[in-house]
Amino acid sequence: MVGRESWTFQEIAFKAEMNRHEDKEAEEEAFILCGEDPATTARNIVELRNMIYERGECHPHRLDDAYLLRFLRARRSVPARAHRLLVRYNNFRDQNPHLWRDIDWFGLTKLGHVFEGVLYDRPDVGRLIIGRLGLWDPDEFPVDDLIRGCLLLLEIGIMQPKLQVLGGTALLDCQGLTMKHMRQFSPSIAIQAMNVMGFAFPTHQRGFHVINCSRVFETLFHFFKRLAPVDDLWKRVHFHGNDLNSLHKHIDPECLPKRYGGQRDPISLAKWLTKIHQYKNKDFDDEMRNLGYSVD
Repeated sequence: MVGRESWTFQEIAFKAEMNRHEDKEAEEEAFILCGEDPATTARNIVELRNMIYERGECHPHRLDDAYLLRFLRARRSVPARAHRLLVRYNNFRDQNPHLWRDIDWFGLTKLGHVFEGVLYDRPDVGRLIIGRLGLWDPDEFPVDDLIRGCLLLLEIGIMQPKLQVLGGTALLDCQGLTMKHMRQFSPSIAIQAMNVMGFAFPTHQRGFHVINCSRVFETLFHFFKRLAPVDDLWKRVHFHGNDLNSLHKHIDPECLPKRYGGQRDPISLAKWLTKIHQYKNKDFDDEMRNLGYSVD
């Protein structure tokens, strides 16, 4: 019976990934987490849209209210900050079309368990996304596919108003990571990865945690950090070595997979994309096509 209940919960959660409706009950969370006040939201959207027209620093593929709102939510509802993020996001897309254009999004199921998620979204953690780079075989697919997979997770996730508000927490598990892996991370790849972390993506980044990492990786990380812009994001990066107790001080075990001393069963990118493909609709296809992805 427990197994059946778990299966039913998962199916409900997968179907909810297609939810594009604003939840009135989430207004308090939006105010606390994103500084969003229903009395000023419409005015902030208009101000952001006017900035786009007047400054001409970017040319977004969408300018509707729902689209601009995700950038405001990612920057505490401050139009000027949201505009800077929008410019970064569009510049990133313009400079890296190979990460989106004509990519078969469903084909990224090949990444398997390299990326996982926990479909247990709480206000203090948001959506937990896990990267297990040690499971990646550089001989099987290029490092660009890692960036593509992470971007895909974010692009699909950020379509949900709920996740725009709750944001997400990233957990990078370095177990099994070797020099063969690390040699793939050139400065340009590192900059792309840091842009995905939050510098150039409209996500409410709650924290970035690194577990099972060696001193070599930590040193390499801090070297690449110098290439990135100064940002408050760095205050939310935490290295835990092999210490699960340290990790638990930041992420409640209730939200973590069992392998990290938690209570959850994570969902692989392969399974998640398979379920997205199962429950997707015309609106989803249109959104993906507008982003540049190949849609069947």
